[in-house]
Amino acid sequence: MLDPITLTLASMQNDMQRMNLIANNAANALTPGFKREFGVIAGQVVDRTAAPSGLAASAEGIPLLGIRSDDRPGTPRQTGNPLDVALLGEGYFEVRTPDGFAYTRTGAWRLDADGRVVTEAGHAVMGTGGEIVLTSPTPKIGRDGRIFDGTRELGRLKVVTFEAGESLSRIGGGLLVPHASSRHRVLDQPRVAQAHLEASNVDSAREMVQMMETFRHFEQSSRVLQAYDQVRDKVFTSLGQF
Repeated sequence: MLDPITLTLASMQNDMQRMNLIANNAANALTPGFKREFGVIAGQVVDRTAAPSGLAASAEGIPLLGIRSDDRPGTPRQTGNPLDVALLGEGYFEVRTPDGFAYTRTGAWRLDADGRVVTEAGHAVMGTGGEIVLTSPTPKIGRDGRIFDGTRELGRLKVVTFEAGESLSRIGGGLLVPHASSRHRVLDQPRVAQAHLEASNVDSAREMVQMMETFRHFEQSSRVLQAYDQVRDKVFTSLGQF
């Protein structure tokens, strides 16, 4: 059995990890397509804003065992830019990076010098037939992901979905990569909106509430630790008198 001091220290470490998650969520509140993260300990959700059916943490003294992504979609925001595309349902856009394929919900794109549709970082956006090359910066993209360059149909945006429970790792720049054993399928009928960007699903007000709750819990744990330390000092002082 763990002693109270060890449990309290573990609880404070847990709070610091939660604060890091909350700070990252808040910093990305305006990042298109960003999905907020929350912690889980012993299979329990450490975040009431994302907990299904009122599920909440029941073991606050145990360090975080993992981080999950809140996959609820953000609200599409109209931009007027024909190369902005928002996903309205499930799935991820596939892009090609120097290290292989990666996936994203961020559809803020542009054309490079060769007319390829690329992300802001220059990664090629993939269609079901490969890279997408345009002759005009004003393509037409249907709700089903079909791409038209003038009157010529180029194909369809490649939107993939992963099996339930699959976890993707963030590599920065709004990109995610699956594990080597992950399996995905290409959606035959993706749902997209041209000239829109999906907003992040971060609620800044809720994140601030979470931050204040976590900070108060950290302070309480710190006071408990100080109380134990004072009791220990008194015990040692009393024993020294014998």
